[in-house]
Amino acid sequence: MEVFAAGMRKITGGAATAAGVITALLALCIGLRCVQPSAAVLADSGYAGSPACAKCHPSIYESFSRTDMGRSMSAITPAVLGPLPTSAEVLDSQFDRHFSLAATGGKLYQSEYQATPDGKEIFRSTHQIEWLIGAGANGIGAIVRRGDFLFEAPLSFYTKADRWGLSPGYEFGDYGFDRPILPGCIACHSGEPRPVEGGNGKFEQPPFAEVAIGCENCHGPGQTHIAEMEMGSAEAAGAAIANPAKLSSWLADNICMSCHQAGDARVLRPGKQYRDFHPGEELDNTVGIFLVPFGPESAPKDDLLEHYLSMRLSKCYRASAGKLACITCHDPHVQPTPQEAPAYFRNKCLTCHTEKSCALPVSLRQHQMPPDDCAGCHMPKREVKVISHSVLTNHRILAEAEEPFPDAAFHMTTPQLPDLVHLSANPAARQAPSPLTLLQAYGQVMLSHPSYRERYWAVAQQLQATQPDNVFVQQALADRALQSKNSEQAVRYLEGAVHQGSTSPADFEQLARLLIAGNQASQAVTVLRQGMTVAPYDAELYRLGVRAYLLMNQKKAACDLAGRAMENFPQDGGIRRVLNECNQVPPAP
Repeated sequence: MEVFAAGMRKITGGAATAAGVITALLALCIGLRCVQPSAAVLADSGYAGSPACAKCHPSIYESFSRTDMGRSMSAITPAVLGPLPTSAEVLDSQFDRHFSLAATGGKLYQSEYQATPDGKEIFRSTHQIEWLIGAGANGIGAIVRRGDFLFEAPLSFYTKADRWGLSPGYEFGDYGFDRPILPGCIACHSGEPRPVEGGNGKFEQPPFAEVAIGCENCHGPGQTHIAEMEMGSAEAAGAAIANPAKLSSWLADNICMSCHQAGDARVLRPGKQYRDFHPGEELDNTVGIFLVPFGPESAPKDDLLEHYLSMRLSKCYRASAGKLACITCHDPHVQPTPQEAPAYFRNKCLTCHTEKSCALPVSLRQHQMPPDDCAGCHMPKREVKVISHSVLTNHRILAEAEEPFPDAAFHMTTPQLPDLVHLSANPAARQAPSPLTLLQAYGQVMLSHPSYRERYWAVAQQLQATQPDNVFVQQALADRALQSKNSEQAVRYLEGAVHQGSTSPADFEQLARLLIAGNQASQAVTVLRQGMTVAPYDAELYRLGVRAYLLMNQKKAACDLAGRAMENFPQDGGIRRVLNECNQVPPAP
């Protein structure tokens, strides 16, 4: 993926060039089999692992292993650490936090700490980094393991800035080492992740059957294909594996869309998980992608994970009647170097265009650097607003800079769904999403577009007659009751959501707040303890628990819980203050 390899410059303070670093990492990754799967785990899944594919497709495997996708993630080893900068100090003055990076004994560690003005440490939290996310195009993130749970590390390496800095999103809060790795994210960064459904960062062990993105992410499970090839049944084997080049443009794009198109809402179908999507099938059968319609004044200006939408709105795509596909220009098995890319993609353009298609004189094109760079001119890279020091390619294929969006961009809704763009729906089907899917879509969209809140409530009230015990319905009805300041009704719906198996920490937190406000601290403690089993690394559950115990005048229980919380959340100043009071010895009489 583009976010997180193609062009490190010189690593700050080091003697090796960025190109040398990447070359070394490539050799290490291929030599150490960064995509080496866990055969025992894959055995029952239908997947075979990329090395099994390499037996018959060695050159493709070798080439893919050198792409950004083939190096999307790697486990930390002494050899992998060799070419990387492994020392850094970062100060976040907004939250008064220090972060450091250090390597020792072939292992990489990150620390978060706070200090008094005279340099005395108030706390320090140190964790081993076990996996790196990304190939380095824009940067590299890091993952820590705490028991069976995986979390994002506070520091990431940014290629353009040549330094470690706060991970994306950490500028908005002091998340420490408590930001869980969720299924919807890791499904696109890893080959075969094994998150526990509703686990809030919990993973089966081992967490990854295959670490980096591999062959089967785009071709589907390979065990049947391999078995039939070994038996000499080539025709059956071909039917058992997906070849994107032989799929319709729509189905081929669905494979890319699963990771390269975010939207304003992504809704899993009932009973589905992200890894249930198999190439060759329609993505919408597993996860629906929805957008808020936009107009000329509100057209999107960010290229982060909006590649399919941008391509779909390009003149090239519209002129091709939908035949232009992601793989028209991209061969996932091959990634040209930055030096090769201009000519490589220019040749792709010339399969449809001619030299005379460009209005710019040849003499001027030849004097640009690099010369005749079609993509550089018509698909410029732009800053990513939500990730510092990062750029992404604009896939709208502009004829000229600042070209306005086509009129079609403002008419993407359907009579079946007039207020959202159902981007993952087959354009030929024109079917409305189910009410339950629409409920979840509205629930996600309203967080950034509050005008959708009443639509969210309306669908919930509609579903209340047929699915009154559904967790999503209960959550929506609770939200309506809260906005109406009907605490008693909100408690009833939240209790229903928790009873029906909600795994959202927010449900437990909100229910506990309402119970505490209603002088039911004892009941709140019961809810909070249940929430802690569902999300043991959610700090707010512990804060509320300490508060509830103190309201019940159970200081020892409050202090015991604060002690447990401080072990998990050493950066939490509120819990630390309670614990300090607990540790104060009362004066002698």
